[in-house]
Amino acid sequence: MLTSLCLSARARVTVSLVVSAVVALGVVAQASDQAIAITRFLATFRTSTSLRVSDHMLVINPQPDGQTGPIFAGSIEFRAAARTSRDGEVLLTVEPLASMDTLCGGASGTDTAVEFQGSGEGAQSGVLREARPEAAARWVGSGLHTGRLIFTVRGPVAPQGATLPLRFLLTAP
Repeated sequence: MLTSLCLSARARVTVSLVVSAVVALGVVAQASDQAIAITRFLATFRTSTSLRVSDHMLVINPQPDGQTGPIFAGSIEFRAAARTSRDGEVLLTVEPLASMDTLCGGASGTDTAVEFQGSGEGAQSGVLREARPEAAARWVGSGLHTGRLIFTVRGPVAPQGATLPLRFLLTAP
């Protein structure tokens, strides 16, 4: 009887091991099954821009008597942000909103010019032209750019000084 109980215990252990092995092989087989799914999507977004400038007006003081050199007209700081495509060009322009003749008291045909020098990443230098925007900063791709434009007046200025309103525009394709 003892032999039959031992045999039955051995049979039970063997059956248990075989069942465990079969279950383990089934788990491994299920774990090796892989489901692969490929999803394609196209995300499009609109270009957006944000621009802050420290001022929209240049206040030009009169020239001191006997001075003929350039006059510092002020500096304007900008903070420009754009979200665009990786290869999209971003452009900051500045444009005078009044006639340049107002700087010298209304005399037409004068040689008064307003120059600006840009500092900061992408900032450029140039000369303001009558009723025409000039590039003040340019870069490619999204990002935040800060800089400063320093304005200088060359040529005669009205005896009482002058003001020159400016328009800044940030564009991206």
